[in-house]
Amino acid sequence: MEGVELMNRLDEKFLILSEWIPSLVSHCSEHYEILEVKGERITKYENQFLETPALDSFENHTRGRKDRFKARIRRYGSNGISFLEVKHKTVHGRTLKDRLLRSKNRDWNAPLNESEWDFLHAHYPYKKGELTSMQCSFDRCTLVSTKRQERVTIDSNIRFQSDQESSSLQGLAILEVKQVKIDRFSPIHEALKTFMGHPPPLARSTSMSKYIIGTLLLNPDLPPRTYRSLLRSIRGLIDYRPKR
Repeated sequence: MEGVELMNRLDEKFLILSEWIPSLVSHCSEHYEILEVKGERITKYENQFLETPALDSFENHTRGRKDRFKARIRRYGSNGISFLEVKHKTVHGRTLKDRLLRSKNRDWNAPLNESEWDFLHAHYPYKKGELTSMQCSFDRCTLVSTKRQERVTIDSNIRFQSDQESSSLQGLAILEVKQVKIDRFSPIHEALKTFMGHPPPLARSTSMSKYIIGTLLLNPDLPPRTYRSLLRSIRGLIDYRPKR
């Protein structure tokens, strides 16, 4: 993992059915190792997002701006550690991530302290960013390539919560391929090709953010703009999948 932190990377995201995960992992298992922490291969993650009163991050994402930022607090369930993180998507399509370790002596999503505000102001260009009530939780397994600078994350059981509202991506998962440079001949790409007969956006590289998807699902009156087609497909797939 130390060799593939990939804080400066190119990434691709794929919407898949959760039931595909065993087959995908089996198809390319000889090319990857799976991250295991304290005997567990699936880790719970929790996010709480930051946003401005003008919804600058949301607006720049849904308007398809090439240069955009997103901020969050993330808790890693495997060790209880949390970070304040800022992600910057550049005009060249690269993802740059900066993060600051939070104290374990406070709640993972406690209000920011002075040094954290300084960090946010230094890396997050939107004015008046503040903690929102929206949280996202999911289960993640992580694959690390044995030959490439590549990491693959598969997030399932994705749930969103904001005040009294809640929603989830029932039966859907998000697979993300993180690389120094895009290599579409990597084993995970080859594995995904076996599912290409399904209707889009399934198994196809898609621009999407959990923050934006969750915001739109919890606030149906907000304009989805560039997310309109994806959101329609997600809602259709959620309605189609059998409830368990």
